[in-house]
Amino acid sequence: MFKTFFILVTTMCISNTLISQNLTAFSDVNNRLYKFDNGVFSQIYYLEVKELHIGNTYIAYVDNKGDIIVNYNGEDNMIAQTHTSITPSDNLLLVQTATVLRVFDKGKPHILTSSAKSYAMNDSLVLWHDQIGNYLKYYYNNEVHELMMVVGDYQVDQQKVGANTFVFVDNIGTYQGFWRGQFYELFSSNFPSACVAGQDIIAFNDPNTRTFAVFDAGELLDVEDQQVSNIRVGNGFAYYLDASGTHKVYHKGEIQELSFADITNVNVRDSMIFFNDIGIHKVWYNDQVYQIFNNRVEDYQIDGGIIAYRNNMGGVSALVRGKELLIEESRVESYRLNGNCILLQYGPSSFGVWWRGKVYRF
Repeated sequence: MFKTFFILVTTMCISNTLISQNLTAFSDVNNRLYKFDNGVFSQIYYLEVKELHIGNTYIAYVDNKGDIIVNYNGEDNMIAQTHTSITPSDNLLLVQTATVLRVFDKGKPHILTSSAKSYAMNDSLVLWHDQIGNYLKYYYNNEVHELMMVVGDYQVDQQKVGANTFVFVDNIGTYQGFWRGQFYELFSSNFPSACVAGQDIIAFNDPNTRTFAVFDAGELLDVEDQQVSNIRVGNGFAYYLDASGTHKVYHKGEIQELSFADITNVNVRDSMIFFNDIGIHKVWYNDQVYQIFNNRVEDYQIDGGIIAYRNNMGGVSALVRGKELLIEESRVESYRLNGNCILLQYGPSSFGVWWRGKVYRF
């Protein structure tokens, strides 16, 4: 079906993004911060927090003094005393303070640079333009690497940074892809070209061959013999509209047609595609299309292989890796999906956490 340009024979390791996330956190009516960790509630802070961020293995918060604290394996780590922005991902926490970039990774804080101009990050790496020496640099596997000296300004594009992958353009116009520590030449062009990076996959319209191609875990493939539109990528797959307007998904060397109809509200995130097909809510997950039978799908949230949403009763339902479940029939004030946990708030001081098929009450 595809023309293969090259194949890298490699031993594939399991992506960090697949690590089960069994953490969530909330503040009670007295502003005390609690975490839920593998079925157990515990208090981790006693005053009101200004921000709260949750990853696969950490809970980060800004305390009442403005310090950024990361709770990891039951211990608090102070990352910075002030911040401009905080960017969480499944595995990394990136803290920007003016032009200083810090990352928290696997229990350890790292100062990346004191002079970042632009940057982007994803679940396993950070890419930035460093004013010191005017270098393009990246952080991956606990190490900082220099890519090249930049001529002029280099605007780092978030779309070009995925989990385990990123794309950069060198000074002679060659688009190069990074995947798990190795670099691969994608194409050369004197004009800007859209590339979208995801988990172990990069999708792009090749300006030289006028085809739609993907770099998929070490293999470069022509997927369509014409260029496509509306390219979006997730965990190992690419969604797009072909030249005829058909909605398609590329996944593991195969093409699947989602619909010939004009589907709407398409949302590609993590391992899922959520869309509306002539009034019917559907989800693509792991090469299957599932219909959500609940006629009310509002305030939905997606994380990993789960989509949670408010149901007809004002409670919460979810499609959990292809199985539609009623999480909570009673009305909830709010809810939040974090990995494998769904936090339910019934009232100011009444909470529950759905985890592994059971609701734990607090």
